[in-house]
Amino acid sequence: MKILLKIENYEKGIIIERLNKFVVKGKIKNKPVLAHLNNTGRLEDFLRKGKVGLFLPIENKLKFRLSMVKESKNIYSIIDTQLQMKCFEIALEKGYISWLKEAKILKRNFKINHSLIDYLIEHKSKNYLLEVKSAVMKYKSFAMYPDCPSIRGQKHIKELINIQSIRITDRINYPNKEPNKNLKFGRDSGKTFGHNSGRYFPIILFIAGMKNISAFSPNKNADPKIYELLKIAKNKGVKIKAIQIYFDEKRKSVILENDDLRVIL
Repeated sequence: MKILLKIENYEKGIIIERLNKFVVKGKIKNKPVLAHLNNTGRLEDFLRKGKVGLFLPIENKLKFRLSMVKESKNIYSIIDTQLQMKCFEIALEKGYISWLKEAKILKRNFKINHSLIDYLIEHKSKNYLLEVKSAVMKYKSFAMYPDCPSIRGQKHIKELINIQSIRITDRINYPNKEPNKNLKFGRDSGKTFGHNSGRYFPIILFIAGMKNISAFSPNKNADPKIYELLKIAKNKGVKIKAIQIYFDEKRKSVILENDDLRVIL
């Protein structure tokens, strides 16, 4: 267990209802508020009326973002995808992720073909493309992703499978779609990241934002295509990893509970 981030500037409130994909209605100090929501999943278990949430101030007309929802006494699940990624970056920088020791971020939102991959990372003289997904659905002792069909998630996984296939000079056929024959890379400060800068090793990272779980598993019922794509990715050699974080209100801190959460496909 590692403390990643102290958070003290939150407001505790009650969730009333989700108004649309990005807005939640709640109450803070018995006053109604509208709060931003950056997690586009359905989040049905979290956004029930009467649930206790922690709202972080933001510089926006909505003034607050719903970031955490109470799981048990003093323990909150983190549904805020921006906060999840910030915590991942802190864990990486501090060397808390055992399988990415001494890694460094070269670029965020790395453009490749028609996709943006969250991170280009250098680790032990190799370049990795790492895509983050938020796993905040809970079933029994599993953190799961997704909680609804995700075309965007499918696209990212297909892209990483394609990158891996090209890297090992192999090809994979997608239903009704041929893989890209050439990779087009973005630029960063004048440096082109392409074949001349080395091979790319893809990683899919699931961030489980809750405490009381023992493993990550894809949600086949919500999106069978993602389930099948993840199995293809694993068989092709794409690294599939998961970490576990949550918020401890007593410590007022985000806790890294497990830097290498078990993945079950």
